[in-house]
Amino acid sequence: MNGSGDQCGSVRHSPVSTWRRARRLAAALILGQAAALAQADEGGAIQVNGFINAGLARSSFDDARYKYIPTADADIGTAATPRVDTQAGLQLRYVHSDSLNATAQVLLRDPPSDGSPLKLTWAYAGIQLTPQIEVKLGRYMMPFFLFTDTRNVRYAQPWVRPPGEVYALVTNTEFFDGAYLRHLTPLGPWSLATEAFVGANRYETLRASLSGTYYGMAFTLYDSNWTFRVMAQNGTTQLESPAFDRVLALLQQRAPDVAADYAFAESSNTGYLSAGLRYETEDWLLLAEVAETRPGDSRLLASDTGAYLTVGRRFGDWMPFVGYAARRSHNTEADARITDPLASATVANVLAQQNYSQRTVSVGLRWDLVLNLALKLQLDRVQPSNGAKGSFTVPLPAGQTHSDVFSLAAHYIF
Repeated sequence: MNGSGDQCGSVRHSPVSTWRRARRLAAALILGQAAALAQADEGGAIQVNGFINAGLARSSFDDARYKYIPTADADIGTAATPRVDTQAGLQLRYVHSDSLNATAQVLLRDPPSDGSPLKLTWAYAGIQLTPQIEVKLGRYMMPFFLFTDTRNVRYAQPWVRPPGEVYALVTNTEFFDGAYLRHLTPLGPWSLATEAFVGANRYETLRASLSGTYYGMAFTLYDSNWTFRVMAQNGTTQLESPAFDRVLALLQQRAPDVAADYAFAESSNTGYLSAGLRYETEDWLLLAEVAETRPGDSRLLASDTGAYLTVGRRFGDWMPFVGYAARRSHNTEADARITDPLASATVANVLAQQNYSQRTVSVGLRWDLVLNLALKLQLDRVQPSNGAKGSFTVPLPAGQTHSDVFSLAAHYIF
């Protein structure tokens, strides 16, 4: 059947256009533009869309369990678990007029040990000032990545989960409260999207809480096949951590000459930089991103650089892909200025816990069963760098250099 006549999830689709139509459909449904591609009811001003990710994953060890996001509670051991890859989202969008709308999105997933499984990730008023200028006021996702708005919509991506070496750099940060502006400039066959944003957020774990105010810009140049993107963010972060408080108190007592370099309560120079590209045709997909975090001026906090490259080739409804990703943590070395043995060992342990340096080789397969349902298999071989624990609860057992993470998932959008 001709691909242009397919209905979402009800008929088989033309394999020639599967990937591009699938990605566009996911973006349209989840970003609230369903009327354009999903044929929303003509008489309704409210659109309801959503997604479901259902997955299982297992790794090689129980004592060194894999953590996709190192600061999260969920991890993966030798028994298959749904915790990391199972989640659902629901979006409500109210269209008042061509220039005014409102969007809310909730995310349901495995909760932190002391948190709620339900998160309000989007809640903003959208204002279309001109055909080229859009403003959002309220809660939104700051554009960190190529797949920012669809970060949790795994259907829109080739992987079971995006490469953690880049996508875990911002931990579990889901949203910011503030203002966002997007300007679209036509440049012949190309378009340039300029984004400016400012927002505040708060993120809590069992051991610490972070809050801050941030601002930045992103530029995306794209045509029908290529996308090039750069983004920069800066701001001020406040960190509350009883464990870090004890380390700083110890330094103030035993190494007062360097203690000021390890102060962490407020960092006024925290930032994030990223660049990415995407190339896609009806048959090929190429994705690459590189990102860097800057935690501020405290010597007690490590910074990170991450990158990945993924190549996929479509054969009808099937798309095998291969990928390579790497993450390197910086500023995790011992401080030779600290001569007190207890203070030196304590600081060295804190920095070692933040050494997530590793590399991952991935192979996977995506099967587009119907237009809005994709099944995936993925195998990741994760190898921490020498001396690093990588994305594991503890360093790998003695004599082991890698852990294999096997995942299968079904991703559905509606």
